[in-house]
Amino acid sequence: MPRIVNRNITVKAKNRRRDRRRHLDLVAKLDGHDVTLTDISVTGFGAAIDATDTAMSDLPVGYRGRLDIWLKDGRQLPLDVVIKRALGPDGLFGGHFDNLSDQHFRLIEALLMGREFRV
Repeated sequence: MPRIVNRNITVKAKNRRRDRRRHLDLVAKLDGHDVTLTDISVTGFGAAIDATDTAMSDLPVGYRGRLDIWLKDGRQLPLDVVIKRALGPDGLFGGHFDNLSDQHFRLIEALLMGREFRV
């Protein structure tokens, strides 16, 4: 007689990121609206909206904009971005960098290594 086995299977979301990410807490603006940069990699970023900014209630996938990041030494890093993770109920969203220059790539790479002051 065949044996019936009852098994519970848990399916977890896969983290398909292939690049190194660094958790941050940097001041930034997306098209003039205050956001907080929560993590960054050489290909993209994660951010959170300012809870008091009601104008950013909708940030759809595919939205193109400009992300201005202020580094701790006062320099500004302007980046063209495309939203890849829509604004969620927790206020978090994410995106990829578009047309990243060599200079900006090197600065992001230095941020990942904790050496932004050397670039």
